[in-house]
Amino acid sequence: MLAGAELTNVRRALELSQEQMARLLGVSFASVNRWEAGHSSPTGSSQDLYQAIQAALKAGVRPNAIVRASNNERGIFLYTLFKLAYGRRGRAYR
Repeated sequence: MLAGAELTNVRRALELSQEQMARLLGVSFASVNRWEAGHSSPTGSSQDLYQAIQAALKAGVRPNAIVRASNNERGIFLYTLFKLAYGRRGRAYR
């Protein structure tokens, strides 16, 4: 699980406001605000998305590519994000 500071770092790497990050994740602004402040933590798909975004960034994917992908239909965005984050590793296990 990512700590509040890590969540903030992920959002800042994407150069998004909390409101924009909330839209990208499909949650409320208040949720992102509480998570980053450490009052609660993302769960389920929100946690998975944060981890996939962080993995994509660590894999060298440019932040603007992630943000551009988020402008697609939700299913396409999720597919693209997980492919960017885990695609290379997934092929290694085939």
